[in-house]
Amino acid sequence: MTRLLIPTTLGLMLAAMALPALAQNFSNLPLRTPRQPPEGYISVQSGVSISYPVPDGDSEEQQEKALKSFYKIAASSCSTLLETIADACEISAVSSNTSVNNLDNRGARLSINGQVTMSVKLKASAAAAK
Repeated sequence: MTRLLIPTTLGLMLAAMALPALAQNFSNLPLRTPRQPPEGYISVQSGVSISYPVPDGDSEEQQEKALKSFYKIAASSCSTLLETIADACEISAVSSNTSVNNLDNRGARLSINGQVTMSVKLKASAAAAK
């Protein structure tokens, strides 16, 4: 009897500890349900690539300048859309990657690649052409 009671008790305790994890609602996690644009808006994504030469021993300072340049471009992305095809624009996501390479043996180069995602409400004429 004791032989059966210990494994059963242990199994019930493990199941009880797993219940909180099973009760979680995973549908609200941002990685599982990406943010949808509001009704009447579309999602616009823009890719940006920038490359700078890096003087010897100056990669940290150059990286900071390059990131500032990338974020300035990202911030102006909505302005460009508002001047051309959009009535409303909001940046909904920004991502960037930096790397330092010396592929052609001409010196190190800092590369920044990034994405800017925006929720955009098209102007009436642009929406009709769509």
